[in-house]
Amino acid sequence: MNMTANSTTEPGSDHFDTLVLITRPPYQGRQSEEVLEAVMSLALFDRDHAVVFFDQGLGWLADNQAPVDSKNLNKQLSALPLYGSEALFYCAAHQHRVLGQEIHRDDIQACSLDQLAYWLRHARYVEVF
Repeated sequence: MNMTANSTTEPGSDHFDTLVLITRPPYQGRQSEEVLEAVMSLALFDRDHAVVFFDQGLGWLADNQAPVDSKNLNKQLSALPLYGSEALFYCAAHQHRVLGQEIHRDDIQACSLDQLAYWLRHARYVEVF
């Protein structure tokens, strides 16, 4: 069962068995597709997990992506909740530096650095891409 950042009143008091941290910008060849495949695999095997877009990884959330030689990642990210990946977050502290705009997505929630630190300390597994 996935938990959300708002499941309790104390910030960061929830945790996930597996935490996936996406730190690299999108469209890095086959790597972006491998990240999505890894996340979908966690959902397929019903593993409790969360995905956090961190630092340059927030580039995955940019509006109006139009890649030339790749699939549009926004469409694929929007499908993750359909596959069971419902705990999707971005690091709010990096939002303006990386995107410089508001994130207009209902399926991805902001998280603080304190929440992320808590999740990192309590996750059984951490995957960094």
